[in-house]
Amino acid sequence: MSLEHQEACVESFGLFRKVVANLDSDNWFRRPAELLLVGAFKWDGFRPFVGDPTDLLHFLRRCLLDQEGGLVRDELIEQIMFALGEAPGDEVGEGLAKLDFTEPLFFNGLCHALRNDAPHRLRRATVTFLRHLDTQLFGTNGTFTEGRATKLVSRWSTSVYESLKTSKQPLLVRASLTTLLGLLDSPFWRKCIPDERWDLLRYLNGIDDELMPPSAYRCFRNQSIIPHLLELQERGVNAFTPWIAFMWARYPDLSKGVATQLGHTTWGVAYSLSKSTVAFYASTMDGEIERVRGEINSHHSWSFEEAIVRLRARRGALQLARQELARIERIAG
Repeated sequence: MSLEHQEACVESFGLFRKVVANLDSDNWFRRPAELLLVGAFKWDGFRPFVGDPTDLLHFLRRCLLDQEGGLVRDELIEQIMFALGEAPGDEVGEGLAKLDFTEPLFFNGLCHALRNDAPHRLRRATVTFLRHLDTQLFGTNGTFTEGRATKLVSRWSTSVYESLKTSKQPLLVRASLTTLLGLLDSPFWRKCIPDERWDLLRYLNGIDDELMPPSAYRCFRNQSIIPHLLELQERGVNAFTPWIAFMWARYPDLSKGVATQLGHTTWGVAYSLSKSTVAFYASTMDGEIERVRGEINSHHSWSFEEAIVRLRARRGALQLARQELARIERIAG
């Protein structure tokens, strides 16, 4: 996109903010606001800085109310989801936290945006946007019935599948993982995850620390996950093996309790593991050790900066854990 077009997007968003501020007093501004929103956010790699999302959320509420009244607002909701979904969490997170997305208007709006016959871009934008609501939606179960939860997760699952079929864009993959791991962290929500959606776990390996979904770090402290995945394995769902491999690769991030559980669980099933399974665990760990080594080598070898010291400690912890896994390798299969 040319600089001229970028400037036009920024100016459109600036005018949108000013127009939305007058909507409550004069509904005449409604149509200009719609046109300015569509003009501000494009699907070609550029978006204006969003900052405080209050104006977008105010307009989203209006669109959802219109939708409940029977009007079609897919295009406008898509633009809002796209604008917010593409924005970094530290840019819009505080503003989003002020709005309760568990209230029926917004929760139902999310479900509607993810419906099977919704426009592809609306579904994809909503999948990306959901990464910002990970804690708000999945950190509690007190607000939701099992039916409402299943409806949202089922529609999210189908939308993720359809979206990733056409694009493996890194932010889309990360957003999908953020939601999956948020669901996994919750004993209430994890029961809603469709069996086929565990295929997302294959995208976890090799993610840089700064791109690791925040929900992953909650899982690193959650001792109820491994028993749940063992139960899934008993009924033929293969989520346990990729998760255990990922846990070994992220060994330094695990809480003491989860690290102990991981070791005991892997030893406990060692005699039933095939050599290829343990080799998969090992190769995943080796890949992570190599990734960390590459980060260390990108600095001066004599550097004592805080970041390089942390990386060296991480490599040491991984190498120690790798030795334990090597002992398991010797008795597997």
